[in-house]
Amino acid sequence: MSCIVGIVEGKKVWMGAESCASTGDGERVYTKLKKIFKNGPYLIGFVGNVRPGQVIMPNWKPPKDIKDFPDALIERFTEKGCIGVDSEDQTTIQGTNFLIAFKNKLYGILIDFQMNEIDTYVAIGSGSDFATGSLHTTNSMKFSPEKRIKLALEAAVYHNITCEGPFIIKTQPA
Repeated sequence: MSCIVGIVEGKKVWMGAESCASTGDGERVYTKLKKIFKNGPYLIGFVGNVRPGQVIMPNWKPPKDIKDFPDALIERFTEKGCIGVDSEDQTTIQGTNFLIAFKNKLYGILIDFQMNEIDTYVAIGSGSDFATGSLHTTNSMKFSPEKRIKLALEAAVYHNITCEGPFIIKTQPA
């Protein structure tokens, strides 16, 4: 698992990630995988199963409008074999959640393809509880978004064995 943090402030979205991958057994795997990347007008971050994130990296042409993103993901994941069916026969992404920045707004797409706009801040992944606590605490402080993201990721790394630095922080628009 992982931890990705997103903050909306003014006309920018900041996103940060730690860099470790791990197995279900808690084994850490250090890879060159980028958990946050740009694709067209989007800044995309993902946690969980790696394959769905890989198939939408820059070689995939995303939709022009964010409202079409869930359906475009379903189409791409079906094409690439990244669709699962849960115990209630509902279509799901194979254990992957996404944060997507588009036109100064932040969205979360969950494993069941529901999409939500995030107003202020969010964290996803195995370290999200710790990161969210840090984001809440620093929300009223005069820290930069980059500092808040770093503190949130540090909390996730400190308290969750499946998270590890180094950290990557990107903004949209750049």
